[in-house]
Amino acid sequence: MKKFSFYTLSFFCLFSLFSCTKSNHQQTREEAIMEFQSGLTAEDSTTMLKMCNDCMELLKEGKVEDALNSMYEYDDSTLTATPISEELRVRLRHQFEIFPVLDYRLDYFSFQLQGCNDVKYMITFAEGATEETGAYETGFMFNPVKIEDNWFLSVKRSDQLFDKSKQ
Repeated sequence: MKKFSFYTLSFFCLFSLFSCTKSNHQQTREEAIMEFQSGLTAEDSTTMLKMCNDCMELLKEGKVEDALNSMYEYDDSTLTATPISEELRVRLRHQFEIFPVLDYRLDYFSFQLQGCNDVKYMITFAEGATEETGAYETGFMFNPVKIEDNWFLSVKRSDQLFDKSKQ
């Protein structure tokens, strides 16, 4: 009888340990990407690209302040978006003074996670650029983020991951 109790108790301990291990399974980045992408609709793509294109049009029209007013910063730790800080506003304003948007073209976009998406534009900042040489072009990336059902136009930070398959 003691043998039966020992084996039964051992079985339940192993079962409990296995159950805990399974329920605490950490989702891999690939699984999280698949889950996020599966919840997106065609309307998400349309909304997100319109938001990015509208901002690029403002920059092309020289309405830098209006464009900056449409931008947000995303906080990975709190999963929130707030209007860009004054420091970032000054830096971006300076960037668009040095590299004004004379024209632009969408290079690619990629959905990955709630707070990590790519929309890359190639910006023509001086006359004489050609698509072949790109001599007067620079890249600029947005990181549109989806919080609940709303998209926010966030600027891609250098410390954020990007879709390396697109590079």
